[in-house]
Amino acid sequence: MSKAPVSRPERVLFVHAHPDDETLASGGTIATLLELGAEVTVLTATRGERGEMLTPQLAPLAGDGARVARHRETEIAAALAALGGPQHLWLGGRGARPTDLPERRYVDSGMQWGPDGRATAADDAPVDSLTAADLGEVVDDVRAAIRSTGADAVVSYADDGGYGHPDHVRMHHAARYAARAEEVAFSMIVDPDGGQADVTVDVLPVRAKVRAAIEQYRSQVAVDPADPTDPSALSWVMPHGVRQQAPAVEAFRHDAEAQLPAPQTYADMTGQGKVAAVVVSLLLGLVAGALGTVTHQQTLGSFPVGLVLTTLIVLGLTVGLRLVYRSRAMVAAAGIGILVATQTLVSVGGAGSPLVLANAAGYVWTFAPAVIAALVLAWPDLSGVRSRPTAGRG
Repeated sequence: MSKAPVSRPERVLFVHAHPDDETLASGGTIATLLELGAEVTVLTATRGERGEMLTPQLAPLAGDGARVARHRETEIAAALAALGGPQHLWLGGRGARPTDLPERRYVDSGMQWGPDGRATAADDAPVDSLTAADLGEVVDDVRAAIRSTGADAVVSYADDGGYGHPDHVRMHHAARYAARAEEVAFSMIVDPDGGQADVTVDVLPVRAKVRAAIEQYRSQVAVDPADPTDPSALSWVMPHGVRQQAPAVEAFRHDAEAQLPAPQTYADMTGQGKVAAVVVSLLLGLVAGALGTVTHQQTLGSFPVGLVLTTLIVLGLTVGLRLVYRSRAMVAAAGIGILVATQTLVSVGGAGSPLVLANAAGYVWTFAPAVIAALVLAWPDLSGVRSRPTAGRG
């Protein structure tokens, strides 16, 4: 997972297909991150409308998608509370949908077991199912969730969805494309015994929280009673009758092709980092000012090549600092450096200095850097919208 700036907690977005996936596949890591002070969000794509209802009390709900959805909404709310209370979003809903589009709900696509014992696509996936939706739309919704939460890292399934479920596979691709587009780290949940992990998380210390969370999914799994002689033991029976053991570690593999995270902004730096950034900006301004003062009178024929190039350098430096680091302080330092270098060189040359002449180029170089810096300092800060969480808890 990405390294978050030390001035604020790391923000991690877990992308899953159905209620219970987040707990069964990554619940220990979610609980661990929350205990460490990270800001965790779980994004769930569907309400698991086609999931089985295992207990006799819930059996009458089976096949009634709307009633199953309402019940599984209560299950995931209780499970997330047991894990420590991460923020929760529904794909296509508030915080996970572009603001210029109406909200929508993605429906569980269903699955069937293939001859190799792995899940395959169902023959009767609904028209409003997750797998029937345009992948680009799903990607845009995940991107909206990344922006609304300010996530530093995205976690989802490996490319096989873990066991082949088509909704899991769809969310792997959507999360991976979205993370690349938003330039944040992407990690895949992998088998801790498979030898492919880049990161492993010891989840035994949070075993009690994970057990409590899994026990909320009574419609989906039957949790074995706790063993008083081994508190760390945790197992459950899936709808198809297979018993699963909770691993001692959860494992993740980084996307090697993912783009690097966006540069750290000035606000995210430590106090020492901010001082160093201002000093570097001042030095860059001194260099730009000295270069411009010496070369702004140069011409190529009648074209003022020196003035144009040095003015572009000043513009690029100040605008670049403002856009990349979102910092007025760094822009001000660069502007001061430019002015100090210019005035110092003029003073050294005396009243008859040949460096800044009383001509058009001289007047432009005298005032243009100050005007450019003032304009760059004045424009409103709109770039920080992406990194501020705007969505409430689901």
